[in-house]
Amino acid sequence: MKIALDARFFGPEGTGIGKYTEKLLENLEEIDHENQYFVILKKSNFHLFNPKNANFKKIMVDARWYSLKEQLLLPTALAKIKPDLVHFVAPNIPILWKGSYIVTIYDLTKIEFGKKASNIANPIIYTIKQAIYNFVFEKSIKNSLKIIAGSESTKRKLIDLFRTSNKKITTVYASPDDVYLENHKNNGMRSQDVLSRNGIKKPFIIYVGNAFPYKNIPTVLKALKIISKKIYFVYTSSRNVFVDRLVLEAEKIGVRDSFIVTGFVPDSDLALLYKAAECLVFPSLSEGFGLPGLEAMASGCPVIASDIEVFREVYGDAAVYFDSKSATDLAKKLNALLDNQNLKKELVEKGLRQASKYSWKKLALETLNLYKEVISKEKNENWN
Repeated sequence: MKIALDARFFGPEGTGIGKYTEKLLENLEEIDHENQYFVILKKSNFHLFNPKNANFKKIMVDARWYSLKEQLLLPTALAKIKPDLVHFVAPNIPILWKGSYIVTIYDLTKIEFGKKASNIANPIIYTIKQAIYNFVFEKSIKNSLKIIAGSESTKRKLIDLFRTSNKKITTVYASPDDVYLENHKNNGMRSQDVLSRNGIKKPFIIYVGNAFPYKNIPTVLKALKIISKKIYFVYTSSRNVFVDRLVLEAEKIGVRDSFIVTGFVPDSDLALLYKAAECLVFPSLSEGFGLPGLEAMASGCPVIASDIEVFREVYGDAAVYFDSKSATDLAKKLNALLDNQNLKKELVEKGLRQASKYSWKKLALETLNLYKEVISKEKNENWN
């Protein structure tokens, strides 16, 4: 089989989809030494993927995702490869491509939340880009041979919102990295060094991810104001306009001295921050999966998450849930955790068990089986 994989999200720049792409390729290389893979990358991340196996080949298509350039350059590159199947890791397919493909859809936040899931300030530009996004998204769903959903929650939304066939969608779960699973017992001098370098004071709670409005982070800031104990709130992600707005919000609420913004932190350091934190707070109004919660659990960090469907699905009984619209309820849950070491210990134990249920290798195996299924079916239909 000849498979093309659009990996332009590969690496930190692609955030969650970048991690998914990175781990999918890493594990496909381990389990598949037969099929040919053509891995499409941008100029900025071309150096990040260095295949170990001869059946994996890099192809540069220097076009940013969701751009006019990708619509023009990708079909040309794919036509030269002549793949049996293309795997797009996000619903940004080139509409001129008429070949066989599958698409991964991890969440529908841009569809559900619109402007609240965008960093485009100009309303006219936003309206035009959102209309194009919606058009391409629907084309991705309609013309793909199979859809990989990041969770059953996302699968149900695809069925409800787009009348997608249940048989067309396969749920494949992501996983925390080994660095979190291996480091959950580590602490000591290295942990203290990470805290010092990032200006973090204890005790603290942590959040990892972007700061779009649907992430609901102001609720955490409001909870800081009414919680019974002095505690710091560490925001860990790249700095942007939304983070700057959070800083202003923290000043307005009166908790700026408790709000610590670190910027980007590599996985090896983040595992130690999770371990040192009182808990991860994940207040989102919607998610496609919720990987930071599993990373925290794998690191031995309790999780307090908003009470939404996908978190219940992924975290089970290993997390404490709160009403996402109530800072008072969050403060109540935080107080209960901070005052009860037995509860914290119980959550750590449950979290480690829950995180161990997920595996990147399993994700790669299930994805490879899907490739085989789709290509086999296509060949049989063409033969007949």
